[in-house]
Amino acid sequence: MSFTINTNITSLQAQNYLRVTSDFQSKTINRVTSGLRIVTSGDDAAGLAIANSFRSDESVLSQGVRNANDGLSQLQIADSGISNISQLLDRARTLATQSSSGAFTGDRSVLNSEFQSVLAEIDRQAQAIGLNQGGTFATALNVFIGGGKSSNGVSATTNGTIAIDLSQSTVDAKSLGLNGVRAAGNSNTDIGPGSATSVQDIVTNTTNLASISNNTTNFYFTGPGFTDTYGNNVVKVAVNLTGVTDTNTLVAALNQAIQNAGNGASQQATAVKNANITAAINTDANGKQQLTFNAASTAFQVQGGDRVSTALLGSFSSGSTGNVANVTATAGAAFSAPAAAETVKIRILGAGLNGSAANDLSLAIATTDTIGSAVANINTAIAADAPLAATGIQAVNYSGKIQFVGHAGQSFEVLTAGDAGNALGFGTYLDSTGTAASGGNFDYSSITASAASAAKTQGVQVSLNGGATIDLGTLTGSATEQTAIDTLNAAFQANSALRAAGLVASNSGGKIKLSSSGVSFRINLYGGNGDAFGFGASPAAGLSSAGSTASAYTAKNNVNSSGAQESQNAANTDVYQFTGLRNTGDAQTITLTAVDNNGSQHTLNIGLTTSNANNLDQAVSTINSAILSSNDATLKQLAAFKEDGTSGNVNGVEGIRFLSAGSTFKVSLGSSPASSTTGQFVGLADGETGLNGGAVLTSVSNGEGSTADISNTTSAQAAVAALSNSIAALGRAQAVVGRGQNQFNYAINLTQSQLTNLASAEAQIRDADLAAESANLTKSQIMLQAGIAALAQANSAPQQVLALLK
Repeated sequence: MSFTINTNITSLQAQNYLRVTSDFQSKTINRVTSGLRIVTSGDDAAGLAIANSFRSDESVLSQGVRNANDGLSQLQIADSGISNISQLLDRARTLATQSSSGAFTGDRSVLNSEFQSVLAEIDRQAQAIGLNQGGTFATALNVFIGGGKSSNGVSATTNGTIAIDLSQSTVDAKSLGLNGVRAAGNSNTDIGPGSATSVQDIVTNTTNLASISNNTTNFYFTGPGFTDTYGNNVVKVAVNLTGVTDTNTLVAALNQAIQNAGNGASQQATAVKNANITAAINTDANGKQQLTFNAASTAFQVQGGDRVSTALLGSFSSGSTGNVANVTATAGAAFSAPAAAETVKIRILGAGLNGSAANDLSLAIATTDTIGSAVANINTAIAADAPLAATGIQAVNYSGKIQFVGHAGQSFEVLTAGDAGNALGFGTYLDSTGTAASGGNFDYSSITASAASAAKTQGVQVSLNGGATIDLGTLTGSATEQTAIDTLNAAFQANSALRAAGLVASNSGGKIKLSSSGVSFRINLYGGNGDAFGFGASPAAGLSSAGSTASAYTAKNNVNSSGAQESQNAANTDVYQFTGLRNTGDAQTITLTAVDNNGSQHTLNIGLTTSNANNLDQAVSTINSAILSSNDATLKQLAAFKEDGTSGNVNGVEGIRFLSAGSTFKVSLGSSPASSTTGQFVGLADGETGLNGGAVLTSVSNGEGSTADISNTTSAQAAVAALSNSIAALGRAQAVVGRGQNQFNYAINLTQSQLTNLASAEAQIRDADLAAESANLTKSQIMLQAGIAALAQANSAPQQVLALLK
């Protein structure tokens, strides 16, 4: 062992141990004073990371508990509000039951006044708790609480969220079936007692009575599930007028008739019954009274079927006389017996008839016929054809003109061929035999001239598949057949519709033959100075002719239910115009998108073709059948309705409107080929522009709807039934609210447990063991004292070397 004075190893070792002891004491003091085992990250980096994660989870869960308590509080408020509404329903049902009694002798208007105030209070309270339609809480509520873990592709956020769907739990009057839609008679009219157009005046008006039989007036109803407006499927409400003298007796008779119609054996009758339509009288702010029809949740349309019913709906021609209800197609010229006997083919297209040759009428017209005999012969031919007879369409003498008459709601066209003398007044289109004879087919895919062409002029028109006239103007023939053929082909090729139909002129044994690529057509010759193309000279009566004569109303004769959503054009809320799909390749896709109460979209694509939409009635039937076949409850609230367009529309005639008693919907009118009429496209198109294939069009509200009332026995009985359903609907809504409260309570319990366990786990990592730390503090103090003493000894050791120098 050596002795040195320059390096004191013992002192250095003592200093190091003393530093360690000092550090140990410092950490121990920090732990004791802070209560934490981990004061700095260096104490336990891994443990600190875990503890911080636990602490973050605790923060989320703590806020989650507050979120759940907030949600629970809101549901408790809603629960109390629904309980109040339940009591209001009890009162409303009491009032309705009292008013529905035939033995009640008091004033029902007093009962109805309180009844309406109860409904208003239901709406107010539903709004106050946020459970009215469109209310604050009438949606799918997602309340994040935390504590969830990712599992099976579901995120931790989703698993940590409580979902309460209140979108179907609205409790305002409309949601409870107490507010609905209403079809009302024309505003500012008055059928109340004392007016010049009172019910008494209407039902005793001789002109009105001449339009009905068996003292029965008819109304026609259309809506989802009962949308056919032709043939035997039409929903007709026949009202016996016996005993009807005022508004009260009228309403009673109407409601009985609606009930009878709903008890029928057809699918349409059942749909009417389910719609629960009731009649009532509305008294406006000026004291005037109008007839109304109300339903809780079904959009519908009503039409008068005769002068009595149109008058009751406020549609008057003069005084108390109602407008003509029937739909008519009238000849353009008066009947005139032909110079030579002829056989004319008559085709009625629409009203359930789709242009089958088997249903064409063959009418022989003699030179001695009168309009009376012609009308009788037409009706005899109609009666002999079962499908035609089922439509109920009849021919009549209308001031010397032949007029075809159908019932309200029908839409049809009258087309003729072979009437060279225009005896019937519907035009001079040729049948398949040309002008030389008659009795051929109505239309054809080829026709051959009976003579050679000549250097003459002649007007030529073509109708494809019964469509609108395509006027080629006056053409010049030629004794050189090929030149005449070239003239015709140039005219055909200049028209896109004729070009698409493949219509061409060719040589057939020295005569001109017109043929298509399978498309049926008719030709009409008019004017000029001779037989230019060998089909015969233009008849003396030959004239520029329409391809068909469409039915029309004397006055607009339909009333839509308000309080519903209706389709619209790009710039107005008028109907969509419709042009039949009749040419090869004609097709269109209509896309309907309805939104349910939860905001989810339901979409349906409907394909229109030549086989299912060649006329308006067929197109409406196709659309509504597709909606019903979708079996989608949201889409099935939609229906297509026929309605007259305004004069501002492209064609100004009957078109299509969509209505729904549900929430908003959208309509997309797919692109389609051009029709035979310039500027019009086949299928459905914007009523103002005539275009389709544009933007998606969103529905708009068409006004205020109806409110349940108990002003008469029938409406009170309907209110009792509606209130029974309302109580059930309220119970379902309250059950959802109660289930939500339970969910929040369960979630809070779990979250509190998670918080406790996380806090415990964090404490195990982060908190100091004070028992151990106090022992360590004592230990560090002793070691520090001993170290200081030892260091003093070590520092004095070199001094011992001096003894060697003595």
